[in-house]
Amino acid sequence: MKSKSDKNTAFNGVVALTLALVIVKILSAIYRVPYQNILGDEGLYAYQQIYPIVALGVILTMNAIPSAITQSFDTVGQVRQYTKVLINLQVISAVFFLILLVSAKWVASLMGDANLTPMLRAASFSFLFIGILGVYRGYYQAQKMMNAPALSQVIEQFVRVSIIMVAVVLFMTCQWSIYAAGTLAIAGSAAGFLASSLFLIKQKPFKLTRPDAQSNIEWRKLALAIIVFAVSQLIVIVWQVVDSFTVLHALKSTGLDFQQATTQKGIYDRGASFIQMGLIVTTTFSFVLIPLLTEAIKEKHDILTNRYANASIKITVMFSVAAGVGLINLLPVMNTVFFKNDSLTGTLAIYMLTVICVSLIMMDIALLQVKQQVRVVLFAFMMGVISKVLLNVILIPHLLMLGGSLSTVISLVLFTLILHFNVLKHYKFQTMRKFVFKLILTMLMLSIAVQVTMWLIPTHGRIGGLIELLIAASIGVLVILFATIHLQLLSYRELKHLPFGNKLYHMKRGKH
Repeated sequence: MKSKSDKNTAFNGVVALTLALVIVKILSAIYRVPYQNILGDEGLYAYQQIYPIVALGVILTMNAIPSAITQSFDTVGQVRQYTKVLINLQVISAVFFLILLVSAKWVASLMGDANLTPMLRAASFSFLFIGILGVYRGYYQAQKMMNAPALSQVIEQFVRVSIIMVAVVLFMTCQWSIYAAGTLAIAGSAAGFLASSLFLIKQKPFKLTRPDAQSNIEWRKLALAIIVFAVSQLIVIVWQVVDSFTVLHALKSTGLDFQQATTQKGIYDRGASFIQMGLIVTTTFSFVLIPLLTEAIKEKHDILTNRYANASIKITVMFSVAAGVGLINLLPVMNTVFFKNDSLTGTLAIYMLTVICVSLIMMDIALLQVKQQVRVVLFAFMMGVISKVLLNVILIPHLLMLGGSLSTVISLVLFTLILHFNVLKHYKFQTMRKFVFKLILTMLMLSIAVQVTMWLIPTHGRIGGLIELLIAASIGVLVILFATIHLQLLSYRELKHLPFGNKLYHMKRGKH
């Protein structure tokens, strides 16, 4: 039986890791703003064409591999097992590095822009550190020692963003091209991986030993766990990879010249920052009940299982819809404040629905994963990707980047429907119609309040727009709090699981 101090240590470690993830996500969301402001939409286009490849390495080392190792080994993993996994993953990642390094020119031509070749080669170096980072972080997480992996993530992101800022300065002062600056910016990811790896190596989590035949590892189970954990985090990234290979070709087929096509793609890529901001909100609060759900399933406590599943879905839907609708309402001002002009605001507004879809997909995957339903997750993922490719090819030549937004949302809706249909087979949901009705009413109140606030406050320049944005966003948050308390958007039991939920709970009780 675990002592109280052990539980406190584990809890503090989870808090440290969560804070690190939030810091990483915030840094990841905001650096694109100065990057686009200085290098323009063409510069953002070039960076965003390659970034999803780098992001694959980030997700593997930050979430997928550590989570899979924690699930597979827990606290009983042997050093020889960790060593064997590290060596094998390092070999696989080295192969990926060589393939991308050698085929960079060919991949760039597939993307429709040969100038991206050096940036692809810079991206390939990120794959050299996947085995080390993933296994070391996994070892610490399995031992419930979260501080080291948390700090390593912050170091990685700090180094990366610092080098990106250096690239921006060199573009301004030394007349670098957008591709030269982009190459250094992408190389910043490899440098961040290197710095993080050196930090973890210095900590000496375990001594590398020579693996032997007795180091039993269920490779199929481990590989499947890595894939499933990666899928839930890779949704936005994979959809962006599809865009990297299809959008430019589709835009050029409409008669746009190369510069017009890259500008359109760059404006569309602004949406990545807004979506990241929305997902910071939803993913921070939505998964608080998954550990309790897992425990209830292990104990075969059906009532608690369904109660936690209900609460998890409601919390996810509430935060994601609030974030998505809030972003749509604020988008014209946000677009101007952060990116100088309000180009393609309608296209980006539709793109913001991605926040709702991705949040619900991630929660549905978590609900299915604790029930060991892996195949349906992979099937839904494949159907989503295939539909995204087909819809890009069909819609973009007719609707330009509006077609890109529509293809993203429609394919994600398909992904969501397949998952949720299967979730309904394993869980019983209650009072959902009443919840949806109250949520729609809340979103109408939020939209009216935000729009009236923006109408009443005159905007002068980007600073004035930023002040307007902060006030309108604050009004939106107050509307959500009002609805949560007075419309009873969440029940008392559901509310208590959220940060500061107890205070809101007592406010609701005080009302009665």
